[in-house]
Amino acid sequence: MKQYMTKKVILALVFVLSIILFQSYGVLDKIDRFVVIMGNITYNLQHAKHAYEEFDFNITESDINDINITKLAKEFKSSIDRKKEAKAKAKALALKAPKGIAIDEIRTEEVVEHTKTRTKKVKLVSLDDLPAKFKPLKQYLHEPFKMGACRICHTSKNNKPGELVKKNISDICYECHKTRYTKKFDHKPVKDGRCMDCHDPHQSNTKKLLKADSINNLCMKCHDRKSKFKAKAKKLFVNMSLKNKHEPIIKKSCLECHDAHTADYKSLLSFDAKMDLCLDCHDDIADKTHNSKYKHGGVNTSKKRCLECHDPHATKHKKLLKKDPVETCLQCHNKEVKSDEDGGMLMNIKKHLKENKNWHMPIKKPNEKGGGCGACHEPHGSDNFSILRKSFTKNFYDNFENKDFFCFKCHNDTKISTQYIEPKDNNITNFRDGEVNLHFLHVNDRKGRSCRACHDEHASKYTHLIRDYTDFNGIKFPLRYIDTGSGGSCAPACHKKFEYDRLTPKGIGK
Repeated sequence: MKQYMTKKVILALVFVLSIILFQSYGVLDKIDRFVVIMGNITYNLQHAKHAYEEFDFNITESDINDINITKLAKEFKSSIDRKKEAKAKAKALALKAPKGIAIDEIRTEEVVEHTKTRTKKVKLVSLDDLPAKFKPLKQYLHEPFKMGACRICHTSKNNKPGELVKKNISDICYECHKTRYTKKFDHKPVKDGRCMDCHDPHQSNTKKLLKADSINNLCMKCHDRKSKFKAKAKKLFVNMSLKNKHEPIIKKSCLECHDAHTADYKSLLSFDAKMDLCLDCHDDIADKTHNSKYKHGGVNTSKKRCLECHDPHATKHKKLLKKDPVETCLQCHNKEVKSDEDGGMLMNIKKHLKENKNWHMPIKKPNEKGGGCGACHEPHGSDNFSILRKSFTKNFYDNFENKDFFCFKCHNDTKISTQYIEPKDNNITNFRDGEVNLHFLHVNDRKGRSCRACHDEHASKYTHLIRDYTDFNGIKFPLRYIDTGSGGSCAPACHKKFEYDRLTPKGIGK
């Protein structure tokens, strides 16, 4: 047994020496010194006189496993190392502290332990002797209160707790809890030392001794415009009565995005509110935003990024949009804006809609399923020009064969694939001369015209979104379209007038 214990001591010394060496020297010095020390230990064990002549120098794997290296390392760690670490932490915190705040006033967050050793100097009060106002006891008790160590915070008055031991409640709290000044922005109650705005110093039925039945309800005590404490929020109000609420707030709490005490970002956010915080959860959007061929300036280069369009708390519109799906886009597209794709100028859509009364159905009914600008455009980024959700052509002429063009996401492709329309199928299209499908004629001619040649994607003064002018190789030509009720006519550019009629065919395509 003695021989076994001696072996354990030797092994322990070897390991501890190894730990110390590897903390204090460079790599080559570590190896050299380790070899020398091990040689000295082995030589002395073999040649020096020992109390036990017979000694087994064979160290087994079980001998090594019996030694708790982690525990030994902690026990032998020098006080010098601990001082070095403390100094480094203080220096790191000092870099974040405002000017004029001494290093010894800065402390990182630590687990608070109120032990009986700490309360030896105060007279403990039995919970049974507490005043009636504290009864019945609630679910969560402040540890000093639970121990009856009232005099940690209060002076003694007739053997009962009296006034606070310090004038400011925050000074008492910071004796044990995390101090302020550790990050760039502080919650106003924290900055003003008003810990009791949110926490009860004795007991609560909510974790963290909160003065509300939930974290969200506590926040809304100030941040609700209708609250009697609204003056404390400094006009930073949130309307959580709106229909569509941000899911993390409902399923978890405000603390999914905000820190209750101090943070490095405005509004006490965990990350930059403009985009990083949102993309920390919205991985699919992050991929589109960063990796798409065509990017939306409203997301990537605008001042508020995601918050240009979305409200992070609650709204009456789907997808947490600040306004309806069309009005949201018109906040920026109410003037000509430079395209991120080719540097060209995009038209003033708001003006265009105002001047043309016939709107594309998704724009006309933005709140219905498939409505809004997002019906055609992917607002976060796309691999298709004009951030379209599917491919389309920029050309005046194009071949429609084997192409999944975007318009046919909603419109039936029989409009362009059926040459003759029988009476029973008249609902396929009204653009026909008798039974001749003029869409088929336009698209399947030797020069197939794209939809954009005749139709405006947003709005027009004419029915069926017929364009006033068409763009041909950068030159605008008038279409001169006339609707006759049962048909119509056009005289594009310098071409002759073409007429059609569903009831009295004009012979087009025959």
